[in-house]
Amino acid sequence: FLFRQNNGISSPLTCISVGPKGKFVVCGNAASSIFVVDTGNGKLKETILGHTDKISGVSFVHNRFHVLSCSWDTTTRFWDSKEKGDPLVLKHGSEVKTLTISQTLEKGVTGSRDGELKIFSLSTMKNLRNIPAHISDISGLAILDDDAKLVTSSWDGECKLWNLTTYELEKEIIKKKERIRALAATPDGLKIALGMHSGKILLIDLENPSETTQMVGHTDIVESLSIDTTGERLVSGSWDRTIRLWSLNSNKEISSGNLLTGITAVAWDPKNEVVYSTDFSGAITSWRI
Repeated sequence: FLFRQNNGISSPLTCISVGPKGKFVVCGNAASSIFVVDTGNGKLKETILGHTDKISGVSFVHNRFHVLSCSWDTTTRFWDSKEKGDPLVLKHGSEVKTLTISQTLEKGVTGSRDGELKIFSLSTMKNLRNIPAHISDISGLAILDDDAKLVTSSWDGECKLWNLTTYELEKEIIKKKERIRALAATPDGLKIALGMHSGKILLIDLENPSETTQMVGHTDIVESLSIDTTGERLVSGSWDRTIRLWSLNSNKEISSGNLLTGITAVAWDPKNEVVYSTDFSGAITSWRI
């Protein structure tokens, strides 16, 4: 493993994001702490405290000193560790479940337990729009930069495409009778992958959503998905304690690895050579691909 919390009592890690150069990762835990870790030596660079409930999403913004986080405490916060002042806070109506950003569009999006989307300015944290998008927990978000579109997935079994300029619903991509737990999009914005409650992964062509490919291997909830920068490889993390690597050319599994506890999040490094995972034991593991 790369990093483990060293207070003797490890809280499960819940989310992870890799910095733009791959030198740092930021992760959050179920006990409301955020950690910035050096990927070279696994050393803890910074602990960010202030949330009062489980951290559900984290992301660096432009550099390692700017961190965006969302939490079950119903807030999203922007931290500037160089300034050391109070974070900028955005308040929500229910627990915040997931977060994504577009540095190109300078927008952030969060999804909440009540199915609401909040779209906000990355620079000011000012709220731009609230959208009642789903009838249950929002589980995944992906911004398609080139088209200024947003894909959302939910425990209600639906996946939808939104316009980030007009904030209108463009189409319902898919509707299933089981919870969608994870979402990832290819960099070209042509395909998405959905991680399902049953362990299946669905690959969907956004131009033709009825063309769906199933990738089978996991035996429990697929909690996290990440696609590399080439758009050719997908990594998945599951409660079945495995991490799996898939080819998006052949739609077949390439390899897999095991841990002792369920996996909560996975993320590629920018060079596509390493995948980082977080798990219920509270550790970050780095996998050489």
